[in-house]
Amino acid sequence: MTLTNEAKIGIAVFFAVIILVGGIIFLKGMDFRSKEYKITLFYSNVNGLAEGSPITIAGLHIGKVQDMRLAGNVIAVGIEVDNKVNISKDSKAFIKSSSIMGGKQIAIAPGVSPEILRDGDTLTGAYEADLTELTSTLSPISSNVLGILERVNTTFDDPTRRNIQTILLELNRAARDLQQVIHQQGNHLDYALGNFSTFSEDMSTFAKRLDTIAVNQKGNINEGVKSIRVTAKTMEDASDKFRDASTSIDNVFKRLERGDGTLGKLMRDDRVYNHLDSLIMNINELVKDLKANPKRYVNVSVF
Repeated sequence: MTLTNEAKIGIAVFFAVIILVGGIIFLKGMDFRSKEYKITLFYSNVNGLAEGSPITIAGLHIGKVQDMRLAGNVIAVGIEVDNKVNISKDSKAFIKSSSIMGGKQIAIAPGVSPEILRDGDTLTGAYEADLTELTSTLSPISSNVLGILERVNTTFDDPTRRNIQTILLELNRAARDLQQVIHQQGNHLDYALGNFSTFSEDMSTFAKRLDTIAVNQKGNINEGVKSIRVTAKTMEDASDKFRDASTSIDNVFKRLERGDGTLGKLMRDDRVYNHLDSLIMNINELVKDLKANPKRYVNVSVF
């Protein structure tokens, strides 16, 4: 396919324009990539913060508030931060006054974590009261103090006020004396605190060792507990058997005391005892006679 001269000229002009525009962009250092990344901050109270409020680090402007919305019980504040700024994940975001006129800004207090926030990450913020709010809070207090002073002036006479002044002077002197004692005994206090710190560390180490021993000897401890339980059960069974035997023996003795059975009758009936005594005497006489006259009882014949 053969191009006409007009087509060749058009293609050449097109590429020349592309080269010209590319050169201008290169020389001016233009960058069409996004220059900001977005982070969401959560606050319980934004108190005057508005869209477009500045974001600063140590007074340096690094971004602005993009939007704010209610997210449950908190307020989600979306901010845009310059891509060149890295913010640690443990940084703090405080809402504070940007000027004496009452404007608000978000001041970032940098953290120390090596991990940095990326686009879409979140961070919990905090609110820092400004001078105007502190003044409005202190105003009722100052009024109350003035009212108390007026009541004191009208309630106490001059001698009482002088006594109060003397007491305050004594308290001030006692405070100075205490400060001097602390200053003089500071080394001893530091030594005592150091000893207490060492003792606390030793106790912590001892507790860790106990935990280690407990973990290592867990099996032996469990076996010991099982053995103790078996021994306790055996002792309980033996105690029950001993109790039953004791009850049986007690019943036997009660029967003996009542005279039940042969032994009971022997113990409680004198006639049985006398009969036995007489029987034993007769047996003794028989044995003596048998020894003296054996032929009377034994007859031996020889064929």
